[in-house]
Amino acid sequence: MKIVHFLYLSILVLCCQIGFSQTIWQGQYHSSRIIITGDFDSKKDSLLLSIPEMSYDGIKIGIRTEQDSIFFKNEVYNFVFKGKYNADKTAISGVFDNYSFPNAAIVLKKQSSIEPLFFSQHPKKPYPYQVIDMTFLGKNTKLTYGGTLTIPQGKKKYPLAILISGTGQHDRNYTYMGREFFTVLADYLARNGIASLRVDDRGIGKTTGDFQTATTGDFADDIDAQIAYLKSDKNIDASYIGLIGHSEGGMIASIVSSRNKDVKFMISLSGVGVSGLEMLNLQNTAILKSYNFSDKVVAKQMEMYNIMFNVVYNTKDGESAQPAMEVKLKEWMQKQDSTTLKEVQLLDGRDQTFLYRYGKDADRKWYRYTIHYKPENYLPKITIPVYIANGDKDIQVPAIENINSFKKYLGTKDLTTKIYPNLNHMYQHCKTCTQNEAKEIDEVFAEEVLADISKWILSRYKK
Repeated sequence: MKIVHFLYLSILVLCCQIGFSQTIWQGQYHSSRIIITGDFDSKKDSLLLSIPEMSYDGIKIGIRTEQDSIFFKNEVYNFVFKGKYNADKTAISGVFDNYSFPNAAIVLKKQSSIEPLFFSQHPKKPYPYQVIDMTFLGKNTKLTYGGTLTIPQGKKKYPLAILISGTGQHDRNYTYMGREFFTVLADYLARNGIASLRVDDRGIGKTTGDFQTATTGDFADDIDAQIAYLKSDKNIDASYIGLIGHSEGGMIASIVSSRNKDVKFMISLSGVGVSGLEMLNLQNTAILKSYNFSDKVVAKQMEMYNIMFNVVYNTKDGESAQPAMEVKLKEWMQKQDSTTLKEVQLLDGRDQTFLYRYGKDADRKWYRYTIHYKPENYLPKITIPVYIANGDKDIQVPAIENINSFKKYLGTKDLTTKIYPNLNHMYQHCKTCTQNEAKEIDEVFAEEVLADISKWILSRYKK
């Protein structure tokens, strides 16, 4: 069982190159594109199927056509599709069946090129606001930042929010599984008179720097650099700048808000309000429970995890935690019976796999920084208006404990907190609310949260 710490999100990209001269039919089922290369009406016996998000690339499929009906299959991968053309033969509606997509209703549309994943909340051009892509230099960090500034149309004065993504390396749109979290947020804010800046993380897109060696403290320095740039540009109204941080971004927002006097408001979306050590305990407990392990197994697993967490916490900077972890894990395993070790998945050499995987993370500068994070070092210094939000089904950053810690330590007299029912960590309405379900939900960002964020900012903005 791998220790999960904060939110790691990733997407797979299309690995094949398809010539533009070929006919492309593309459909989508949740977070996966179904791409057919070739003409269904040609004399060829087979065409090519790709599902880039599942690493299927150029798989041959047998085709059969009957008047306006299309049928294709691949028996090796168990792909089956049955559908019908629309009137002008630019789309095919049907059912795609596979182990991963049981009886999935999809529409294959004829395209001139492969399109990115699309969700209904993603904004479409023309936009009723200004969108400015830019690069700028951080005076103190010496990094180049690539970002997108979104400004309400026809406004000279406006509140301006800097959007801060969560754990992991993300592009400026905070893209996860094809969903552009920050594009949707920026669109909603702009339509309601609020500007925003979203920036590529270090080492991705047009931002320079080494992400792997950076810490949460370094990311906070990046936000300071963004604030300094906004203030220096005479074409931007930087009189009312605030921060909106998600997950680890909420921690970053807390650090910056505690020290930068140019920050006028702070919004934490599923942000970390407890210590790093407590966060690991809360998060891993919640995730284990989401897999329906028994209370006994969860308790035993967390007993072992917390021993590991404390080893890392007490390891000096610059030293590896792995030797001490190996000793402590061996001591713990010797006290357990074989049934327990099987239940926590540490038999048959899996303890070494666990030590290798966790040890690599545990020795990272970023991990050492986050595990030593203490909210009492930052939150009491924050006196600006603060909005704290969480979903009640969040298993990455459990709501109650984190919100209570914000309430305990924040120095502001203007504090709003809200726990949203039936929302997961990414602010999607969920049913099972597991990590795996998130990729099956087409919603990008719950409308009620977007509305509350906008109303709250505008209620505190004094023109």
